[in-house]
Amino acid sequence: MPLTQLECSVDEAIAEELSSFLEEEALSLTWYEKKPEQWVFQAVYQPSSEETLKKQMLRFFKEKDLPLPSITSRPVPQEDWVAAVYRDSPPLTIGRFYIYGSHIQNDPPTGLIPLRVDAATAFGSGQHESTEGCLRALTLLTEHQSFHHPLDMGCGSGILALAMAHLWKTPVLACDNDPECVRVTLENARLNHLEDFLTAQLSEGFTSLKGKTFDIITANILAGPLCHMAGEASKALKPGGYIVLAGLLNRQAEDVIDAYRSAGIKLVDQLFIGDWSTLIMRK
Repeated sequence: MPLTQLECSVDEAIAEELSSFLEEEALSLTWYEKKPEQWVFQAVYQPSSEETLKKQMLRFFKEKDLPLPSITSRPVPQEDWVAAVYRDSPPLTIGRFYIYGSHIQNDPPTGLIPLRVDAATAFGSGQHESTEGCLRALTLLTEHQSFHHPLDMGCGSGILALAMAHLWKTPVLACDNDPECVRVTLENARLNHLEDFLTAQLSEGFTSLKGKTFDIITANILAGPLCHMAGEASKALKPGGYIVLAGLLNRQAEDVIDAYRSAGIKLVDQLFIGDWSTLIMRK
């Protein structure tokens, strides 16, 4: 059945609350920052729900005493989404790595480290600038460093844990607070024949690591959580160890740098890819 998408500009501060208010009528809800300080809210729904959805939105903004935003509505294009994912997921060469999906049948190029990662239910297929930045940071670090106790915090698909296991042929611990990410990471380790090097577990930040320390940590998360966990990250990082931080916009980088500097971790390098920054820092 054809679906319809509603879209409007919204203040970031109320986006999550609006989503909760509309969740009974919509099939999916999302919001994203289109430009600095300009957020877009989208709802996908059955056409028969359109009037109910708009009435709910009107009620929400009236109860909050807010002006009703301009709302646009259009059909969601009918598409073979599996074919679309394959079409939009060509193999990538990033630093020393060749990232490809299971739909790519050609042999990996000689001299590159192959990582098979499909776009799936966990973040991290190499397409996003923050993942690319982390892979480039790991490539830079491996030119002068070797590590023996890596941690991938907030592992998503496990792509960074796989990269570290390949680079240093050492056991890697991958953590995430989402069970699906843990499952996908273990599956990707199996597909890449790295199951003997990779352990994945549930963890809300560093809370379940029980005093373990690491000589390199990757954390591709978001600026807010990264700042919040700076102290715990510092405790988990060995003296002289490196931490690669990503998932932050260029304009958010200074706040993250300050948070980690206060925890005894200094900036070594900052990589810029579009609007996104990746930080290489050292304790």
